[in-house]
Amino acid sequence: MRADTVVVGAGIAGLACASELVSHGATDVLVLEAAPRAGGAAETLRRGRYLIERGPNTVRGNDGLASLASSVDLPLVEARSARPYVVSDGKLVPLPPPLRTLLSRSFLPWRGWAGILSEPLRASRPGPRTVRQLVEERFGVTVASRFADLLTLGIYGTSAEQVGFESAFPELAESLARAGGRFSGLALKRLLARGEAPTRRSVVSTSAGVGGLCERLAARLGDRLRLSTPVQRVRGRAGAFELEVGPAGETKLGCRRLVLAIPGAAAARLLESADAVRLLEQYRSVPQTLVSFALEDPACAERWRGLGFLVPSRERLPLLGCLFPSNLFDGRAPTGALLLSVFAARSLGEASDTGLVRELGPVLKRLLGAVREPVLLDVARYPEGIPLYDLRHRERTRALKAALSAARGPILCGVGYDGVAFGAAALSGLAAARTLLAGAAD
Repeated sequence: MRADTVVVGAGIAGLACASELVSHGATDVLVLEAAPRAGGAAETLRRGRYLIERGPNTVRGNDGLASLASSVDLPLVEARSARPYVVSDGKLVPLPPPLRTLLSRSFLPWRGWAGILSEPLRASRPGPRTVRQLVEERFGVTVASRFADLLTLGIYGTSAEQVGFESAFPELAESLARAGGRFSGLALKRLLARGEAPTRRSVVSTSAGVGGLCERLAARLGDRLRLSTPVQRVRGRAGAFELEVGPAGETKLGCRRLVLAIPGAAAARLLESADAVRLLEQYRSVPQTLVSFALEDPACAERWRGLGFLVPSRERLPLLGCLFPSNLFDGRAPTGALLLSVFAARSLGEASDTGLVRELGPVLKRLLGAVREPVLLDVARYPEGIPLYDLRHRERTRALKAALSAARGPILCGVGYDGVAFGAAALSGLAAARTLLAGAAD
């Protein structure tokens, strides 16, 4: 059994890579996915009158993602503008907060304001640093303890002390370094540049949801996509590759070019290169539990028209945050109801569905001022969760890609290496395809 190009993994990165190759005339492409469906964490389900995302909800659009969506006649839809909230001392506070709240000592004590005002005078040190360390260095302990988590919870699903600043926010880190390491200097540079500031991309989805886009891309690949087809081992063979495929690796599949669109831990189990395996085994992830609720309370639906809210770790609540997808896109919930997508705290990782409802229901009722507790719609558990972009992630990824390139190994792409966002993963897959296409043209 043989194919010219094999892509292992049919999440958005693998689907984007294969779709790009096929659109440029590659005919002998095979995508292997161990799971019974494509899309990875991106899955959209209908539960009665609710349309639920079991994975990414808020996706930042980009040109590559728009091109993929258009290619399957499922154009991107921009979300309605909605204000985020943060839980502060047990209450929901809009961001940015009203002036009265902003100046209140309960939201930010005076020593926090002193830390902000002294930022231009604070010494800057080189990285790598965690996001928590950076915020504390620039603004002090008070600001860091209250607000650093807001930079990481919504993207990386964990606290700021776990996430490396240079790894997770490379463009911001480079801009900050050019401004002398001071946010005040960066703000001044951007103010003077005015029109040169980067455009912030809109939050997008499709009429069929994020999972629906993956389904369309998978359908277009047709029999090039093989589901429930695990790869057990990859061996180098005279400038090519031999894959052991199937539950016991009983099928041998040869290919000239190979793309691994899978997490680091999964890739480590496949490869022979000791240097690559050593680096891949250092990648970590943050388990996630996403719980969807229906809150059929017209007063709450009218009162809470925002994006959702984040919960800093200092609040000690059993959730990291909650999104209101029905406020962003049409067709997600019936009139007078809110669809809630709740990111449970890691302490609830082993909880049953009943346990999740018992812990989360009363908290949501209190925070939202509802007349009743929300009703459970769905629970999605991801033991591997979101890749952790720790202090050494960026340099580790550079070293890994260099080692694989030197050994003429496979190309890596996906959320584990080039950004955890859905849109970033799509771009990573497209970039892998273009690398292969450029090589074929040489």
